[in-house]
Amino acid sequence: MTGNGRIGGDGIDDTPTVVITSPEELIASIPSMLGFPPGTGSVVIVCGRTAGGRAGPVVRMDVDGLLGGDQDVLSGRDEFPPMTVDDGPARGLARFCAREGVTGVHLVVVHENCADGETAGLRAEDVAAAFEYWLGLSGTRVVGAYGVGEFAHGSPWVDLFGMVRGTQVDPDSTEIAAVHAFDGRIRAGSRGEIEDLYLVRDDDACDDDPHGSGPVRLGGSREVDRAVEAHEDAVRSLEVGEEIDDDDLAGIGRALLDIAVRDEVYRRLAQRGLCDQDGRRLLWWSLARRRPGRERSVALLLLGAAAYFAGGGVHARAALEAAVSADPANSLARLLLHGLEQGLAPERLRRAAAA
Repeated sequence: MTGNGRIGGDGIDDTPTVVITSPEELIASIPSMLGFPPGTGSVVIVCGRTAGGRAGPVVRMDVDGLLGGDQDVLSGRDEFPPMTVDDGPARGLARFCAREGVTGVHLVVVHENCADGETAGLRAEDVAAAFEYWLGLSGTRVVGAYGVGEFAHGSPWVDLFGMVRGTQVDPDSTEIAAVHAFDGRIRAGSRGEIEDLYLVRDDDACDDDPHGSGPVRLGGSREVDRAVEAHEDAVRSLEVGEEIDDDDLAGIGRALLDIAVRDEVYRRLAQRGLCDQDGRRLLWWSLARRRPGRERSVALLLLGAAAYFAGGGVHARAALEAAVSADPANSLARLLLHGLEQGLAPERLRRAAAA
């Protein structure tokens, strides 16, 4: 098994590659791969290499429909009836794997007591069987399927398609966790923590849009160039520890409402992704936390795009959903969300945006 050191939920990046040699290490690596430990009712799919040779994504899906609520568990896995379950998530994943040429995946079903409880274990087996069925139709093999109740050192895991079971190793001890720690990436306690991060506002934030609801258009290419340079000046100032006052922040936020300015900043982001101490990240967070809805939406769009380009699908989705919530007319944020839902590879998106 191989796992990509920079994989995030629903995301891909090609550096660096980490070799995973056991179910214990695969399971323990999932919180770092996703950026948070997935809760009960999840299926995590670790995709193998694509036809183009890239590391496949790590995808987390809710499986309430597949579990069937309070209905009796399914039986007869070898004669699995495809229409007895909500097949949407599994079919969507199968389409992605077929399109990208993913020939093998590993599944981890997260369901309370599934590693040591009979009924919960049968439910987890049937969830894995549903994915195996639809993936098999698309030519993708389920290499391994495991059930866990939580992600913690010493907690049990079980092979859902066999007789093997064991205990988990420490999620903080994996090679992928070490790679992420070296890069300064912090693992959240839950997906909700990540979503909340993009909803935070400063106590004295400006919530009244002074520009009305209409489009903002600067006066020609020279004005656009000046606005982009003002954005870059603010970035450089933040990188050397200087602060941006509210008036300058308001001017930068207003300029980003011009589509030409936004698109140029977006293009440059695609050409050169964010690093840990990048002033662009600091500037966009300031806009997102302090400026009114439409300006906040553009800043969240840029933060979401940066996460998408880097393979951080969970952060990308949280930021882009917050961007749409702040401004439903943000069509680029909606477009990127659609790309996430369709499994558009980050590198493809980045190449298109950088052109």
